[in-house]
Amino acid sequence: ITYTTLFRSTMYSIERQEINHLASLGYKWNDLFDIIKIFEDKISAYTGAPYVTVTDCCTHALELSFRYLQTKQKINKVSLPAYTYLSVPMMLKKLGIEYELVDRNWQGYYRFEPTNIIDMAIRFTKDCYEPESFSCLSFGGKKVLKVLRGGAIMTDNIEAHKWLQKARYDGRDLTNVPWETQGAFETGYHYNLSIEDCARGIIMMDELAKNGEINADSMTDAKLEYPDLS
Repeated sequence: ITYTTLFRSTMYSIERQEINHLASLGYKWNDLFDIIKIFEDKISAYTGAPYVTVTDCCTHALELSFRYLQTKQKINKVSLPAYTYLSVPMMLKKLGIEYELVDRNWQGYYRFEPTNIIDMAIRFTKDCYEPESFSCLSFGGKKVLKVLRGGAIMTDNIEAHKWLQKARYDGRDLTNVPWETQGAFETGYHYNLSIEDCARGIIMMDELAKNGEINADSMTDAKLEYPDLS
């Protein structure tokens, strides 16, 4: 066996198959980017959120939500539970936002007071969207939807949604491809969820739906799950 043959065989064996499996289930698309939209639409229908933007993780979903609000007015300080994942205060520090960690337990989600940004990393169930908010989801091995890695921003603000759609993928308008033809870009961030993970999410959501409308939170007691970050 030649090295070239072995290399090709190895590459084929490790190729991710989610997109092929999605096609075998009868899903169709004109462009691979359509798979992202299919996933977002499924999340929207399931959670009750009018608009959804998927990202590569919940921390980046939170960051983009804060960045959008900062285009409207400066956010000087927020408060949040001291029992949370350590990337959250790091994200706030990165954005130059002061924060107060308060001794408050929580289940399902918590809000960054006084904003309408919600960390909903451990909840993913039917109609879980909180109206008039930026509710941020997390997908992963320890979460309800066990996509390898990912997140999403749910909102009912169409202006924000349009901004978030471009901001999460380097300022690109995914309805206008290839990107070289776009011409002008606002500053964006490389926080896009891979098409393969979107395909995986679609497949897993179809399976999740078979379990009924209510899914248990992936964590029931924040004080038992996280240390006191204060």
